[in-house]
Amino acid sequence: MNLGKKIAVFALAISISFLFSPGKLFSLSCMESLRGLEGVEVLAEELKSDLEDFNLTMIQIQADVELKLRTAGIEVLSKEENEKLQPLRKPYLYIKINSYKMPRKKGSFAFNIEMALNQQVVLREHPNFLKKPFYAPTWYTSFVGAVSGEKVPEIRDVVKDLTDKFINAYLTANPKK
Repeated sequence: MNLGKKIAVFALAISISFLFSPGKLFSLSCMESLRGLEGVEVLAEELKSDLEDFNLTMIQIQADVELKLRTAGIEVLSKEENEKLQPLRKPYLYIKINSYKMPRKKGSFAFNIEMALNQQVVLREHPNFLKKPFYAPTWYTSFVGAVSGEKVPEIRDVVKDLTDKFINAYLTANPKK
């Protein structure tokens, strides 16, 4: 095997081991940005049809997250309620599940779950650069893993664990009185 092929195989092996090692990739937690929130809107992205073939749906994911938030005492807001109560911030908890059907392992998936609290922000240091507010994540966590087909519903458990992380951050920033 020539040197170029050896380097390519090594790079691929490193990439695959990084991709499939479980755990969070990156976490952003700005507690100050959560302070004073009166609740959040929840937005879950549509899932790939491959996951839905194993009875995992966006509706389930959104319902799971909303139930955990309500159970923790965090107000779940509709888009209209959010715009009325928090017009300057309009925070929403965004959940996206990326999946890749693994070609050599029939019915197995690699997945990445991203959960972010997005809010409207303004750059104070550069008022001439951008005067209009824009959405940016102020709290973020993610998880990378792999499951076989019969275990696809376990992705819901990972989403619930990430939701618990958000709940802990939210309640730390907004202690009940």
